[in-house]
Amino acid sequence: MSQLILDEQLVAQVVLPPLRRWISVLTIQELRPNEQILDDRIPQILRALRHPTFVTIDQGFWSRRLCHPAYCILYFPLRDDQQSRLPGLLRALWRLPEFRVRKRRMGKVARIGLKEIQYWQFRAPELQTLSWPRPRRKRRN
Repeated sequence: MSQLILDEQLVAQVVLPPLRRWISVLTIQELRPNEQILDDRIPQILRALRHPTFVTIDQGFWSRRLCHPAYCILYFPLRDDQQSRLPGLLRALWRLPEFRVRKRRMGKVARIGLKEIQYWQFRAPELQTLSWPRPRRKRRN
């Protein structure tokens, strides 16, 4: 099973309850209790896990150099007061073919914005951009 790992910058009381209703999730602190984890150690920790997806609001993780086939990094450029939107955005992201299954997610470092998704893929030369699908309109009879 793929692991979802949350960065310490996320407000756990806001993000964890809705996520735990539909997916198994850990915080980085739960992986390394009683340790101070600096950002530069996170890729090493992720490589030691089995197919993790790391979720953060820290812009420092939006970097092509962090692409690695053993993990996925999802950067959400959200303010603290917007973090309640993260679970819904994550669920919508995982409906897209490029992110739906673990095998397709691995090797990506993605920026999940409110209007579009951009991502770097391990060993791919160019930045990829996706638009969010338009919401389906309900039919009226």
